[in-house]
Amino acid sequence: IMVVDDQAFIRQVIGSELSKLGYEVVYGIDGIDCLTKLKTTTVKIDLIIMDVMMPNLDGYETCRKIRNELNGTMPIIFLSANSLKASIIKAVQSGGSDYVVKDPDPSKLLQKVQEHIGSGN
Repeated sequence: IMVVDDQAFIRQVIGSELSKLGYEVVYGIDGIDCLTKLKTTTVKIDLIIMDVMMPNLDGYETCRKIRNELNGTMPIIFLSANSLKASIIKAVQSGGSDYVVKDPDPSKLLQKVQEHIGSGN
């Protein structure tokens, strides 16, 4: 699973929770880093958890590039502090598979991960 967020703390918390469940985690610090890693990594990325608001390249545009330029078909779950319906619609229109509002309790995000790819163990 690739976790893409410009906030190190968020990456660390999500990565820790995913690792506890047996998932292997790769990190990206923004959209450009995500695209670069997808092009160069030898590890198969089964799912991406991506922030919407990031410097350099936001999550929407990154998702469009993954779908259109890299032909990426893996599920992409947007994780955002923004709960506005317009943001959720834009995420789906850009190719997102799901949308989760950031919450101190990671259970909803982890549930969505399992819905999309199953458990890590």
